[in-house]
Amino acid sequence: MMKKRSLLHTALLAIFMFWLCATSVVLAGAADDVPDADLPTVGTMDIATLEGQVLGVPQGTVQDKHIEAHYPKLSLQRHNFEADMMLALERGRCDACIMDDVICYALARKNPIIKLYEDPNLPLNYMGMAFSKTPKGQELSLRFNAFLNELKKSGELEEICNKWIYHFDTAQMPKLDIPTEGEPIVVGMEPCTEPIVFMRDNEIVGLDAELIYRFAAYMKRPVVIKDIDYYGLLTAVAAEKVDIAASGFLITDERRKSVIFSDFYYESKSIIAVRDGAAKDPYAGMNFVQRLCTSFKRNIIEEERYLMIGRGLLATFTIAVCSVFFGTLVGALVCFMRMSKSKPAQWVARLYIDMMRGMPILVLLMLMYYVAFAGSSIDAVYVAIITFSLNFGAYVSEMFRTSICSVERGQAEAGIAMGFSPFFAFFYIVLPQAVRRVLPVYKGEVISLVKNTSVVGYVAIEDLTKMTDLIRARTFEPFFPLIMVALLYFLIAWLFTLVLDYAGRKINPEKTAKR
Repeated sequence: MMKKRSLLHTALLAIFMFWLCATSVVLAGAADDVPDADLPTVGTMDIATLEGQVLGVPQGTVQDKHIEAHYPKLSLQRHNFEADMMLALERGRCDACIMDDVICYALARKNPIIKLYEDPNLPLNYMGMAFSKTPKGQELSLRFNAFLNELKKSGELEEICNKWIYHFDTAQMPKLDIPTEGEPIVVGMEPCTEPIVFMRDNEIVGLDAELIYRFAAYMKRPVVIKDIDYYGLLTAVAAEKVDIAASGFLITDERRKSVIFSDFYYESKSIIAVRDGAAKDPYAGMNFVQRLCTSFKRNIIEEERYLMIGRGLLATFTIAVCSVFFGTLVGALVCFMRMSKSKPAQWVARLYIDMMRGMPILVLLMLMYYVAFAGSSIDAVYVAIITFSLNFGAYVSEMFRTSICSVERGQAEAGIAMGFSPFFAFFYIVLPQAVRRVLPVYKGEVISLVKNTSVVGYVAIEDLTKMTDLIRARTFEPFFPLIMVALLYFLIAWLFTLVLDYAGRKINPEKTAKR
C-alpha cells in the first residue's frame, strides 16, 4: 500500500511540473524588459520631513548609520537587498526608502510609480574596491589604483559609468583578452544589484564586473569570481578568501580599519524614493493560470534561468547527501566514544555534542569558513559538507545512543550465552532493533538538515536559496521564486524520506507485511 501511494505521489508531482513547463512555453505575453531611458527626474526634499514615518534603508550601509545617528525620530526598516526594499515601498510596507543614486536610478526605472528626491544635506558617498591588509593586498591595491588613474585620464571610466547607469538593460560587457593560465585574481561579488553587479543570461555583468575584468586584462592574469553574500564580502577579504571585494562598497573610516580601499571610481549621492500612486499589477487582466504560466516563463525560462536553478539544486543536493552520509559515520563514532568505558573518550564526546548542539548552524558555518579554514584554498562546498556533517553527527550520536540503550541488556547477554562474541551479539541482535527504533527520529533530523542547507549562500555557495535571491533581484517577483524553491526543497526532503522508508521496510519486513 505504501509503495503504491508513493508512486502515485511521484506521478502527480511529475504531471504538475510538466504542465507548468508546457503551458509556460506555449503562453506568450511575459513582461518585457524596460527599454533604455535617461535618468529619472530627481526633486529636492528635506529628509527631516519624513519624521514619524517608516524609512527603508539597506542594512549596515552608510545611509543606515547616518540616518540612525542624525535622524533618531525616523523609524528605520532595514533590508538586505535594495530590490526587496523597493518592492516593500511599492507594496506600501514603508513610506520611503534611501539608497545610492546609481542603484536607485535603475530600480526606479522598473517602478514607474516611484518618485525620487535628493536632500542636499546628506553627505556624498564614494565607491571603491576592497583589498586585504596583507602585503599581497597592498601591492594589488596599488596596481588597481594605477589602472584606475589610467581610465580616469583617458576618459574611459566616465564612459563605463555612464554606459551602465544610463543603459544598463542593453549595456554589454567588452570582449577582453584575459589569460586563462597563471595565478588568478580571486574576486568576491554578490550579483544582486543593478547596475553595479548582477546576473544576465547566466553571466555576471555590471559596472563593477567590467572594471574587474578590465583590471584582469591589465594585469594579464585570469580572474575567478566568487558569489559571496554582501555582508560577508569584507570578512572574506580580511580572511584572504578573496583578493578583491567588489559590490559597490562605499568607503568609510570604519571599514578602513579592516580592509584597504582603492581610490574611488564613482561619487554617489543618497537618493530618497517615495511612492507616488497605487502599485500597478503587471498581470492585470489575466486569470490565475495565465498569471502562473507568465510568471513561470519570466522567472525560469527567460535568460535561461532554469540553468541557475539547476546549478543551485545540484549544490544543495550534493551538500545534503554528503552531509547525511558523513554525519552518520561521525555520529556512530561519537556514539561509540560516548558509550565506551574510557572516561577521556566520554568527556570528549560530551563536549563535542554540547558544542555542536549549542551553536547555531550559520555561526558554525561562518566560523569554519572564515576562521578554521581561513588560510586554506579548500572549496566552500567542502567546508559546508564538513560543517553540516559535524553538526548532524552530534544529533545522530545521541539518537544512536538512546536507541541502543532502549534494547534490553538481557538480549545481548542471551546471545553471548548462545555462543556469539560480544561484537556479533551487538551486530546481529542489538543493532537491528536499535536501527528500527531510531529510524523515525533519524528521518526527521535528515529533513531538518536539508532545510538548514539554505544558509550556505553566506559562504560563496550558489545553492537554491542564493539562486532565488539572484532571480528576485532581476524580476522583482517574490511569489513565484519563493514558491518554486520551497517546492524544490520539499522534493529533496521527500526523496530522502522515500529512501529511508524503503530502508525501514527492508529492515522490518514483518511490520510492513502486517500493514
